[in-house]
Amino acid sequence: MTSIENLENLSFFDGLEPADRDALLAISERRTYAAGDTIFGEGDGPGSLRVLVSGLVSLRQKLKGSSGDAQMAKVSEPGSVFGIAALVGEEHLYPHSAVTLEATELIEIEGERLLALFEADPAAGVRILLRFAQYMAAKLSSAREQIRSRLRPGLISHG
Repeated sequence: MTSIENLENLSFFDGLEPADRDALLAISERRTYAAGDTIFGEGDGPGSLRVLVSGLVSLRQKLKGSSGDAQMAKVSEPGSVFGIAALVGEEHLYPHSAVTLEATELIEIEGERLLALFEADPAAGVRILLRFAQYMAAKLSSAREQIRSRLRPGLISHG
């Protein structure tokens, strides 16, 4: 069972008010996966927002014109969030698959339950979505810096 102490130690939940963590805890489920398990597949309908507790997850995308796929990213930092399609409704499918590379533990929050929480307590919803926006902004900033570091002559053309 997920405990409130564990949530406080995960970066996504850091800074949330205790009442908001309690509300998320009430609708979350702790799940474990073995190495090689598929958490969700590319093109699946959104299910749950997932927060890494421990382990390693590969986010993979099918290659056009091939039966293979490629790793797009790894999720390895406790508190990292993935499966965000769960926040935007059923019409948005997962653009990639998520496969565990080692034994992995996640906190999963079903999208419908999360959206119902936002409707039932709009103030908590705003605070949680603000935290999510801050988390995503930090991730985008980091990605931008990674791209910028590769914009050296001979690596990636920027012209």
